[in-house]
Amino acid sequence: MTSLIKMFVLIILLSSSALISLLTDHNNYLDIKINYLSTGYFDNKKIVDDLIRNKEISDLINLNDFQKVEKELEKIKSIKSIDVYRNNYLQLEIDIKDREPIAFIRELNSYMDSSGVIIKKHNSSIDNIPEIKGILPDGEEFKFLKVIAALENDDFFESKLKSISLKGDDIYLNIKGFDFDIRFGNEFQLKNKLNMLKGFYLYQFNNSSNKKYKQVDLVYSNRLIAIKN
Repeated sequence: MTSLIKMFVLIILLSSSALISLLTDHNNYLDIKINYLSTGYFDNKKIVDDLIRNKEISDLINLNDFQKVEKELEKIKSIKSIDVYRNNYLQLEIDIKDREPIAFIRELNSYMDSSGVIIKKHNSSIDNIPEIKGILPDGEEFKFLKVIAALENDDFFESKLKSISLKGDDIYLNIKGFDFDIRFGNEFQLKNKLNMLKGFYLYQFNNSSNKKYKQVDLVYSNRLIAIKN
């Protein structure tokens, strides 16, 4: 009799344990964790959280069709990468990484990232990134990207670019500390042009009483021409 009671108690304990485990796994299955790497320009965590409550995407999640879920969420242009999966505890996890704007296009009220992707701006924040002035012709964005990247990767000119524009075939820059335009020309011989501009910058900084200039030209081979007012 004692043995039967012990066996009965053991069966109840095992059944209870299995039931608790099942309920716990089910709760984890319904739980969602979003790991969000923000660049400070967008609020994609909230957008994704709203979208996955949508019936269409929710149904895909219940079917564990994460590839289709990712394709739907990748339609958000400000997202650089997204990964949807279940972890070891069956909890749904979504890893989101935002795109990083490198310039603001005022004409379009949009950002541009290092891949040339144009992303609409939806807030009124003041951004501390270079501004692309005027119309950005199709296919010309990679010229701008190359010049902006060269300036940002230069220890001296990093964070000094205020604006960049295209006039005719020439790229024009406006640099912090200069109250004149820089006719930069094309996107070639960047290192040489930046070295000449750096020398002129330091000369001007150390000789503040010098005459004022309205423009500096870097369109001629190995020459910097400063045009006085």
